[in-house]
Amino acid sequence: MSQKQKDILYKAIELFNQFGYASVGVDRIIAESKVAKMTFYKYFQSKDNLITECLLERDRLIRESIYKALKKDNDPYFQLKTIFDWFSKWFYQEDFHGCMFIKALDELPHHPNSQIISKAHKQWITDLISSLLAQMNVKNNEQLAIQIRLLLDGAIIHEQLFKDHKAIDLAWDVVAAILSHAKMS
Repeated sequence: MSQKQKDILYKAIELFNQFGYASVGVDRIIAESKVAKMTFYKYFQSKDNLITECLLERDRLIRESIYKALKKDNDPYFQLKTIFDWFSKWFYQEDFHGCMFIKALDELPHHPNSQIISKAHKQWITDLISSLLAQMNVKNNEQLAIQIRLLLDGAIIHEQLFKDHKAIDLAWDVVAAILSHAKMS
């Protein structure tokens, strides 16, 4: 990927993250990434194409970051806690404006690629959690993984709305309580 393409992509991620997809136009992305209109269209055929690439890149970056954090501990319980810690660090970042995948589901209901990528991203985190629960020998790990992912998604929305840094800790308290009573196989 050329530097100009990266400039456009990362500026678009920043703008879509902060302001949403509908309110950010191609002209603003071009101006703020400091490229010519021809350069933009050389790399991205349309705003829809750019949105797709932004979501794919955001997904790749999140997966890479979470996998890196998980390498610090081999215990599946603590790895699950590490996911919550990762979310907590994200919530404290100055550029936290909520989840781009949740925004895509809300703002782009007729953009099939964003729906597919968003669903795949949420399924990935669910599968990761399910795998950790299975390693802990928790029964019904797939169902519990969905419930835990729902807690994470709710924590994202709470943090975006209230910015009080409470949601992720409260969500973890629920998970810890569930796990302390979970049936093991």
